[in-house]
Amino acid sequence: MQLALPLAADEPAPRLIRHRRARRYILRVLEDGTMRVTMPRWGTMREAMQFVESHRGWVATQQARRQQRAAERPAWLSDPALRGRAADELPRELLRLAERHGIAVTRVTVRNQRSRWGSCSRRGTITLNWRLVLVPDFVREYVMLHELMHRRELNHSARFWRLVADVCPRMDEAVHWLRIEGARLF
Repeated sequence: MQLALPLAADEPAPRLIRHRRARRYILRVLEDGTMRVTMPRWGTMREAMQFVESHRGWVATQQARRQQRAAERPAWLSDPALRGRAADELPRELLRLAERHGIAVTRVTVRNQRSRWGSCSRRGTITLNWRLVLVPDFVREYVMLHELMHRRELNHSARFWRLVADVCPRMDEAVHWLRIEGARLF
């Protein structure tokens, strides 16, 4: 359930989300600078507003950081055409690799992950970061193979890394590229 909280006219109202499992109030400043307050089911709007007010300094700092990051971010990183291209190309490429290696994938999603290149769930859903369209082919292939090998071994054990090394001969080079060059894409 989302409710709008009343604030000053010049400031966008934070979104209030009541969460049945929340045990405390949680305040987040989103990328666009707006606030989201998660409140426990026993919480009240008055307490939520007091919580926001008591954290005004922190909110202002976070909003300034978001503005600074947005100003420093290259314009091409916000290009919707790149995300569209990623949504079109990445799932096809992953499914092609899955078929080549005989691995079943139930679903492929492309998202704007903030710190991960990909992830794999127990149910067979593989999520890829849209930024993979910006990396060299061998790096993209490594990330996809890494996630596909999680369908065989859902951890980062020595056995898992042997599986990845067996299917991806340029693994070490790709990992090095991601550590050095990949950080600039986030």
